[in-house]
Amino acid sequence: MVLESVVADLLNRFLGDYVENLNKSQLKLGIWGGNVALDNLQIKENALSELDVPFKIKVGQIDKLTLKIPWKNLYGEAVVATLEGLYLLIVPGASIKYDVEKEEKYLQDNKQKELSRIEEALQKSSEKGTHSGDTIYGLESFVCKDNKPEGRKRKKHKKHFKKPFKSHDHSKDKPKAEKKDTFLEKLATQVIKNVQVKITGIHVKYEDDITDPLRPLSLGVTLGELSLLTANENWTPSILNEAAKIIYKLLRLDCLSAYWNVGSEMYYHGSREQILDQLKRGVPSSSNQPQNYQYIFRPVSASAKLYINPHAETELKTPKLDWNIEVQNIAIELTKPQYLSMIDLLESIDYMVRNVPYRKYRPDVPLHKNAKQWWKYAANSILEVHIRRCTRVWSWSNMKHHRQLLKCYKNMYKNKLTQSKLSEETQRQIQDLERALDIFNIILARQQAQVEVIRSGQKLLRKKSADGEKKGGGWFSGFWGKKESRKKEDEESPVPETIDDLMTPEEKAKLFTAIGYSDSSHNLTLPKKYVAHVMTLKLLSTSLTIKEEKDVPETLKVQIIDLSTKISQRPGAQALKVETKLEHWYVTGLKQQSIVPSLVASIGDTKSSLLKIVFETNPEDSTADQSLTVESQPVEIIYDARTINAMVEFFQTSKGMDLEQLTSATLMKLEEIKERTATGLAHIIETRKVLDLRINLKPSYLVVPQTGFHNDKSDLLILDFGTFQLTSINQGGHRASSFSSLEEIMDKAYDTFDVKINNVQLLFGRRGEDWKKARFQRPSALHILQPMDMHVQLSKSMVEKDIRMAKFKVSGGLPLVHVRLSDQKIKGIFDLIDSIPFPQMSAMSVQSTKVPAIPTITDARKGLLDTSILLEGVESESDEYFDAENSFSLTEKALHEGHELKNKTETTNEEFTDLQLKFEIKEACVVLELTKQQKIEETILVFNVMQLGTEATVRTYDLTAVSYLKKISLDYHKIQDKKRPLHLISSSDGPGLDLLKVEYIKADKNGPKFQSNFDNTEQTLQVAFSSLNFLLHTQALLSTINFLTDVIPSSSPSTGDIGHLQTQGEKQQKDTSVKKVVTRTAKDKDVIDFKLFAKLDAFCLNVCDEKNNIAEIKIQGVDSSLFLQPSHTVLFAHLKDIIVTDVDSRTIHKKAVSIVGDEVFSFNLELYPDATEGEAYTDMSKVDGIVSLKVGCIQIVYLHKFLMSLLNFLNNFQTAKGALSAATVQAAEKAATSVKDLAQRSFRLSMDIHLKAPVIIIPQSSVSHNAVLIDLGLIRVQNKFSLVSAEGCLLPPVIDKMCVQLTKLKLSRTIVQPGFSQPDIQILHPINLNLSVNRNLAATWYHKIPMLEIKGHLDTMNVSIFCKHTTF
Repeated sequence: MVLESVVADLLNRFLGDYVENLNKSQLKLGIWGGNVALDNLQIKENALSELDVPFKIKVGQIDKLTLKIPWKNLYGEAVVATLEGLYLLIVPGASIKYDVEKEEKYLQDNKQKELSRIEEALQKSSEKGTHSGDTIYGLESFVCKDNKPEGRKRKKHKKHFKKPFKSHDHSKDKPKAEKKDTFLEKLATQVIKNVQVKITGIHVKYEDDITDPLRPLSLGVTLGELSLLTANENWTPSILNEAAKIIYKLLRLDCLSAYWNVGSEMYYHGSREQILDQLKRGVPSSSNQPQNYQYIFRPVSASAKLYINPHAETELKTPKLDWNIEVQNIAIELTKPQYLSMIDLLESIDYMVRNVPYRKYRPDVPLHKNAKQWWKYAANSILEVHIRRCTRVWSWSNMKHHRQLLKCYKNMYKNKLTQSKLSEETQRQIQDLERALDIFNIILARQQAQVEVIRSGQKLLRKKSADGEKKGGGWFSGFWGKKESRKKEDEESPVPETIDDLMTPEEKAKLFTAIGYSDSSHNLTLPKKYVAHVMTLKLLSTSLTIKEEKDVPETLKVQIIDLSTKISQRPGAQALKVETKLEHWYVTGLKQQSIVPSLVASIGDTKSSLLKIVFETNPEDSTADQSLTVESQPVEIIYDARTINAMVEFFQTSKGMDLEQLTSATLMKLEEIKERTATGLAHIIETRKVLDLRINLKPSYLVVPQTGFHNDKSDLLILDFGTFQLTSINQGGHRASSFSSLEEIMDKAYDTFDVKINNVQLLFGRRGEDWKKARFQRPSALHILQPMDMHVQLSKSMVEKDIRMAKFKVSGGLPLVHVRLSDQKIKGIFDLIDSIPFPQMSAMSVQSTKVPAIPTITDARKGLLDTSILLEGVESESDEYFDAENSFSLTEKALHEGHELKNKTETTNEEFTDLQLKFEIKEACVVLELTKQQKIEETILVFNVMQLGTEATVRTYDLTAVSYLKKISLDYHKIQDKKRPLHLISSSDGPGLDLLKVEYIKADKNGPKFQSNFDNTEQTLQVAFSSLNFLLHTQALLSTINFLTDVIPSSSPSTGDIGHLQTQGEKQQKDTSVKKVVTRTAKDKDVIDFKLFAKLDAFCLNVCDEKNNIAEIKIQGVDSSLFLQPSHTVLFAHLKDIIVTDVDSRTIHKKAVSIVGDEVFSFNLELYPDATEGEAYTDMSKVDGIVSLKVGCIQIVYLHKFLMSLLNFLNNFQTAKGALSAATVQAAEKAATSVKDLAQRSFRLSMDIHLKAPVIIIPQSSVSHNAVLIDLGLIRVQNKFSLVSAEGCLLPPVIDKMCVQLTKLKLSRTIVQPGFSQPDIQILHPINLNLSVNRNLAATWYHKIPMLEIKGHLDTMNVSIFCKHTTF
């Protein structure tokens, strides 16, 4: 029969690639006899080559492989397969001495496998109907299109591509497909019924003493036994009676484990017998527990029960398939040495991969005392692999030789395509040529040969199913495909496509009777509620333990109790349901004070599962296509400082690579998975399944205890996460035609989800206080953050590519945020935080930049199936020359051009909106209440924020965000004899007026509208402040300052911390300076990095004490802007008006300070970084900065009484005055340091300063109009720079010549009275003062010129004093 051939071919193909001493003829005879017994099969050394890993198999053996096939009663008796003992010892490739012959043989074998893989992939693509030159086997129709008559072409096309291009009647195919599926199900059921499998004794081990010779490692996986047995209804193993209607299968897994030994003994140096003996003794069982094994996955046993009822679809009482899997206990354990060893191995594998091209030159001697040989190895590796090879490849003699090889191979391959039999000499020549050429050139030459054969009109032989030597198309291709093993190859023979062509009517009737299949049967329509397939997986106990060492208490232990998953299928409704339940979850930490702390514990209702997840397609109780429900009970999370610190220390290494490398590798893998699933995700998006999503998480909470260890006497900080609910909003089954406008259609084209978070709260509990009861009280004395609710709506667009629709919309709001803090709570929180020991980050060495891995042949495989590259060389009539290196560059170039074309296409698209965000807090939204804890809490300060909101839009090339604040207020409540609070801070109540508005725009300079819409600016920030009133009340300010001084701890960092911070700051400053230099050279000069516009309309201060109002200060019209460019920085500031009013009703001089003119000052500063560097140093027209300052005339009315009242007000704040003095000293020191740095660099600042000096009026009294007027005149400052010729100096010193002019300074007597005009009486006539200041900018190193030289000239002073002047 055919089955014997199938089994023989299967075993030959599978075992032949991995086993060395396989006798294929004996295997075939054994299969035909019904019994196969293979003993002591040796595994090939390169069996892992397909995995592309730098490992070799030192010793590999299969002890015994038996196969019992009852050919005489195949449908009634059991087929028994047994595998006893599979042992593999794997070592790094560098551990095995390099053998030139073996390596060459392995290289050629891999090349042939790769060629077969590419040929098979191209043939399969052709059979699927891909033609018009897309693949090699589709070239015939492409080439013959212009050279052959239409009729002949069609005939030949049909003859050779019968199956791929055969037209079908889809209406007739459907019942045939249903019948075929039913037949396969029946056949598979019968096979499962009679097959029994038993696998015992598997041990795969890896030994490595190259990664770390001081700590050799060995890791491996072992399996005691895996069996699939037939059982009776009591689940007892037995031989099934032929009359039995229900099939019971028992699957047993015993002693599956994984270990990772650090500092273990190496056995690969021993003999083969010693290695196999050690591997056999390392397999755990109930009677054998190996010693000195550090298990990371302890031996686990599992059992599965499989219930199959072939007739269930007609009875509809029980499932057709019911599979129950139960795992008792899974224990995973990891120690610090194992983790460090894993990190070292990851790094070592990377170096092994890089070392593969140089292995042939590696000396087989130790490094110590053999330095000369190792240096020679390093030199030869670089010379042979990178230098001499390139020189040899690009030589004319090599090019000529390569072209000759290509021509010869192409001619030989033409013979192979047109002749059914080749001589041995021709076959040997083909093999020699394939050994010399690389894969790319072989594929290219084959393609050229096929094109030339087709164009010449010769007959092209049909390829075999896989290649010329082996059969392919899958393990059962011989069963369903051609009967090539029984007859000669003849491409003109009809292709058998059905089982009728394969079996005789007698054989077919016997097979149908055995498996219970009727040729006239059809697929029944099952009820939608009928569950046909059920699978249940139950993990009774799973634990993860992390330790520092093997025999010490665990640092962290995670226990998952009773995790179960149930999968059920309803074929009638095409529905699938997955239900997962977790009953309990516990996390414990590091043992301390004879107590093992609990970090996570389940505290919910024991009647409900801790976590329940249900996913269903086509659910019964919903009209949606899919439903997902997640429910959880609350858990208690307790912060344990020692455990957290120990975990941070556990994952730290001294190499600085640990988690970064793991994360990088993981992200690369995820990127590959993302690319592979992109098509599937696109299909899901296009189908637009309606998802009914419901998530309900009960309120869990986090407890942070004092000192970081929880006990009954600890103060606690409790954060309650609240209830989280997420539900999908059903848009309803409206049709587009029922909407009145396009806007309504676009609004409905979103999947919308509603998110509610309720009762988020923060509490602080002292020892003995019942905080668990306070959690459910609204509010309580323990609350810091009163229970808070949040509501957010998320929307995702169904249309991906529409510029009018945002991909995501987020909108939400907070009704109220109420924070209440007393002085005792603030102190307690600070004390609690200070008492917790936080992790200490160890100093890690900076990771060196990795050298890119050496490109290998596998790097070019990805582009070999890109036929656009292959056809590029085919269209030419002449032979082409391609070298291996050139082929890589060609592939990479084509792929790069493809990506560039894709990116170019994307950039020409319109700009899409990725996200729209709108979030606001309405009404009295944020309340911060500060209280004083005495017998009861007395409110001192209340801070209110009204109507706070943010709107943001994220597009492809820009981000726009607008935040606004309507109103704020700060009230002081502790006022004696007053019921109403004092409004220390208040804002205007104007309708539609925002107190503060901030607009931020960030644009991508690569965007299409960067210049037109964003004015070449990457970031823009606009700040608008309308009006704010401050009340400076003596008692209120003193009380507030005392309150804050008492609660905020005064802690200063230690000297070591300061030094560390300074070192970090210097390092960061250096890094920043380096980055700036790089950035300046890279960016376009026209691009503006940052723009800032700030505007303040009004700012009012009212100064008062308990009895009287003292003064009123108004500042109006503050404008400022900042422009940052790599080569230019501009700062502008402008103040329009400032008024200081004396509110004393008795004085006639109300305006103590006022402005005479249009503005107070106008300031402009321009900086040019590096403008005087290099050759520009000697160009005196180049400066580092330009400052321009214009100050208007300020009129000051000096009243002694008013001034003394202000000074008395300020003297009340001595503590604040001391703090201000300290801050002033620090600021002065920093300024001095900055000035010193500028002096060292000879910073050139060009100045143009015009000051209208203040006018001081001194009245005779507060009620008198007579006054003395002091006009300080006009001050003008300008400067220029010059060089000093100095010998012996690397750079000439620079002198800053400054000219200071003071003009029109005068003193006179006047009468200050509105509406009264009388000329002033001059006392000091106007005088002028000229100063010339020369400043040595190189004073730190050039001392021949003074640091500062001042010359002055004062004009004649004219003073007029009369007797009437002295009466003042």
